[in-house]
Amino acid sequence: MELLKCSFSPEKWYELVTGFEDEPEGGERCEICFRMRLEETARHAKENSIDIFTTTLTISPHKNSSLINRLGKEAGLKYEVEFLEADFKKKDGFKKSIELSKKHGLYRQNYCGCEFSLRK
Repeated sequence: MELLKCSFSPEKWYELVTGFEDEPEGGERCEICFRMRLEETARHAKENSIDIFTTTLTISPHKNSSLINRLGKEAGLKYEVEFLEADFKKKDGFKKSIELSKKHGLYRQNYCGCEFSLRK
């Protein structure tokens, strides 16, 4: 399996979340961000003839898996690519991800990457 990196436009992200800077973690800003990222992934999958896509966002105990899966399915329908629905935190998935990260020396940041979530 090959890991593909999609493009990310900070300018587009700032444009989309303007006005939502003070939203709490898990609020409307997060939904906007999830939608943008999942749509970009689905678009990239379609353009590269990839049949199915998913996200690791659902491994976090702080993320709403049902929302992420709903948005992933919507993006999949929009770009005609199947979305693999999952909740990777189940069955000790989060704990296992920490153990594997340590074992393989992987960097783990302690927040989602949103500068506004750091303010809280």
